[in-house]
Amino acid sequence: MDEERVHIRILIGIAAVLAALCIGYAVFFVPPICEPAAVITTDTPSATLSSAYNGRVHLNSASAAQLESLKGVGSSLAKRILAYRQQHGGFHSIEELKNVKGVGPKLFAQIRGQLDL
Repeated sequence: MDEERVHIRILIGIAAVLAALCIGYAVFFVPPICEPAAVITTDTPSATLSSAYNGRVHLNSASAAQLESLKGVGSSLAKRILAYRQQHGGFHSIEELKNVKGVGPKLFAQIRGQLDL
């Protein structure tokens, strides 16, 4: 019985040392969070950069060329969209695009699925 208590105390001691090592490692040896890698672009057209993460044209960041990539949007309409965005501090919803002169219900329905904020 006395020998059994000694073994239990040894096991508890080993468990305590292992727990202390794990906590110490987590506190003192966790590697620092590194900065995200820089994105290096080459001769990629800008139309693909704005729509890179979901394949859509983003109204609040798209250039005139990106807007012109939408079917039915020409250079003059793209300029009006950019002017509206600048005057109103960006678009707050995709439906707000209907407020731009030249974007009627038919055109909006045609390009709605290709847009994002």
